[in-house]
Amino acid sequence: MHFAVQKDVLAKALKDVTSAIASRVVQPILSNILIESVDGTTLKFQGTDLDLTIQAKVTGVVYTPGSITLPGKKLLEIVAKLPNELVSFQVNRETFDTAVTCHRSKFNMVALPADDFPKIADPRPSEGVLMPADVLKKSILQTAFAAASYDASSILGGVYLVIENGAFECTATDGSRLAHRSEQLGVNVPAARRVDGDKESEGGAQTATLDKPISLKAIIPARACTEVVKLIDGKANESREIRLAVTNGQVVFETETHYLSSRLISGEYPRYRELFPTDYKYLCHFNREEINSAIDRVAVMSDDRTHLIKLHFEGETLQISSNTPDVGRAQEEVPMRFEGQVLDVAVNVKYIQDVLTRLGSEDVQMEMTGPLKPLILKASGDENYKYLLMPVQAK
Repeated sequence: MHFAVQKDVLAKALKDVTSAIASRVVQPILSNILIESVDGTTLKFQGTDLDLTIQAKVTGVVYTPGSITLPGKKLLEIVAKLPNELVSFQVNRETFDTAVTCHRSKFNMVALPADDFPKIADPRPSEGVLMPADVLKKSILQTAFAAASYDASSILGGVYLVIENGAFECTATDGSRLAHRSEQLGVNVPAARRVDGDKESEGGAQTATLDKPISLKAIIPARACTEVVKLIDGKANESREIRLAVTNGQVVFETETHYLSSRLISGEYPRYRELFPTDYKYLCHFNREEINSAIDRVAVMSDDRTHLIKLHFEGETLQISSNTPDVGRAQEEVPMRFEGQVLDVAVNVKYIQDVLTRLGSEDVQMEMTGPLKPLILKASGDENYKYLLMPVQAK
């Protein structure tokens, strides 16, 4: 096998696919990436940890077709240090040793045959949904952070995606907080139909319809969702749509140049809609940047174990304070517009900072029903997003 790829294109593809490689691998081959020639000008790179698989197609020059696997992270480290010129790969057919050359640099890497690479069953179904890329990206960014990081394989470690009759919902919770975003995609859900191999015919977002109404419900590992956002952000993926499909316990995301598949988390997702209060007794409006900066300063003196800060609502001033015995305390005031009587609430500072950095509007509102009742944070004027946070009992 002999091929060449421009350095910046190669580095981007390697960065994408090595994200699927586990930090600790049981099988040495899983630390490698698979490189295959598709045709005379296209190469496919693939990385997997058997749960998550990422593929990237790049343009290059294929002198001799074939396939090989190379240590993914080491190859990325090498390529990142090369000048932005053509990087050439030449594989010895007998030993599989691979010469990597660029300008005046030459590296020899020990490769493993492509036949040793795990054969990932292709779960690509014949039908899927074309999602607006910006809608999917925003929904994941505003929800996935709330999934439980302490148990990635459980239901709470995933993001719950629902598409039903054109309504799209994205939800994540770790038991102490819950992030939820909903969008209306239209009654006629955009669809994509796979026809021949890797070729696909897709209808436009305004006209494409499914042969039958679609109902999609899936709990997707938060890690996979995070990787999807990275693919959407990539310069190579400037298309405005991303194909989404679920089949045989797998979810698939596709763009023109990238493919990501992940196992789904099995189980019944909590009935989260019942958790949102139907009304509130207290309503607070404040500037997002102002309160976020104040909280960041006060958080310095919060307890390293509990991370608690106290919020005191009264009049036109929100008082933020923290206290750690034997260390000290901090206090700051920010202006607000407040409706209701005096109220004191204690919250985990990390949980409130997480959402404040992800709200698009500068005017943020907080709805509350009591000191130990769920509070709701949302951007003013955006009814599609809600963030529920459980206060804690403070001494």
